[in-house]
Amino acid sequence: MLSLLQISRTAVYGEPKKRTGERRKMGRVGDVLFHPDEPRVVGYTVERSDLAMMIERKDLMLALDRAPLVEGRIEVDGPKAWGHSAGKRLGVDWDKTVVWLGMPVHTRSGEQLGLVRDGVFDPATGELNALGLTTGLTADVAVGVRDLPARMVVGFDGEGVIVADEAALIEVDGGAAAAAGKGAAVAKDAVGKAAVVAGDAAGRAAVAAGVATAKATVYAKTAAKKAAQSDTGKKTMGWLKALKDEVVDAMGPPDDED
Repeated sequence: MLSLLQISRTAVYGEPKKRTGERRKMGRVGDVLFHPDEPRVVGYTVERSDLAMMIERKDLMLALDRAPLVEGRIEVDGPKAWGHSAGKRLGVDWDKTVVWLGMPVHTRSGEQLGLVRDGVFDPATGELNALGLTTGLTADVAVGVRDLPARMVVGFDGEGVIVADEAALIEVDGGAAAAAGKGAAVAKDAVGKAAVVAGDAAGRAAVAAGVATAKATVYAKTAAKKAAQSDTGKKTMGWLKALKDEVVDAMGPPDDED
């Protein structure tokens, strides 16, 4: 499986030359193109470097089924891979294909759920596996993000990506606020237990109270550590790291570097 951000900026090499077997670099993946009506990927735009560093060249259209990923780069394989001939073979009008990344998402009933932040698809068939939504960086970090399974994704209606109404019921996940809330709840519980232990000990004797207080402090520290290491906390940090990685991947290396 590949993600829309993961494939972005991937180097594209043409078919091997008959005599030498060498492949010429054609450019890099610019956008991932979805079918006009169906939730599946049909190809890529390939951005080419400016000619003589001055003349801008048009993007090329590359069919997905002729663009296998080989050791981190795309190596074109098969006839009618490019442009009009590829579109005719696939029965797709490139001018009507859609770039889903950043596209608004709404339910069948019209409820706005955010924008497409990423998606996972099968590079062999183009079949969509999952769709990730965003409501903005600040909201994503604070509240969390929503990921939808492919079965909830309907297609494109000319204004945005359509999903089933049930998609609105999927809870957001990975927000810092939720993680902090759970952590605070665990810590509060730990303090309460610590207070009970200390109170009982104080009622017995000063020495015993000192020992109990020490135990309570250790208990609270242990609980706080567990809160920090909770699944939700880990998930939040993992999401933040994934977000950073996505941004770095989306930027890609310089055009003149491989």
